[in-house]
Amino acid sequence: MDDDSSVEETEMYINKLKESLRYLEDVDDSDSIEITASNFSSSTDDMIEAYPHDDETLKIEIVRSDSSQEDTVMQLFSCLRDLNLTVKHANVSTNAYGIHATITVQPSDTSTDQYTLCSEIEEALQRYLP
Repeated sequence: MDDDSSVEETEMYINKLKESLRYLEDVDDSDSIEITASNFSSSTDDMIEAYPHDDETLKIEIVRSDSSQEDTVMQLFSCLRDLNLTVKHANVSTNAYGIHATITVQPSDTSTDQYTLCSEIEEALQRYLP
């Protein structure tokens, strides 16, 4: 990209911003703009949720803030092992502030109702995770 085209693109962008600014200045705030509350929860809300994914697997979603202990992931997978769940897929992110995980598991005992098993998983994870 040469300097002339960069300057032209920058000028076009600035002009577009000026037009947007003029439009916003012309808008009567009290009549034209409506503010509605969001129904989405904050991303910092702690959550442990298990639910049926399909006929054979369950999905577990975990968001925990202040779970900065180094062994949180190890505790998570130990809990799943103790519940006799086979991990089919896992996406786990951790940082100094917490953990976010989405895990697909398959129970070894398929005679238990999936919803009952989901409740047992949620209770066990509440106990295992800090």
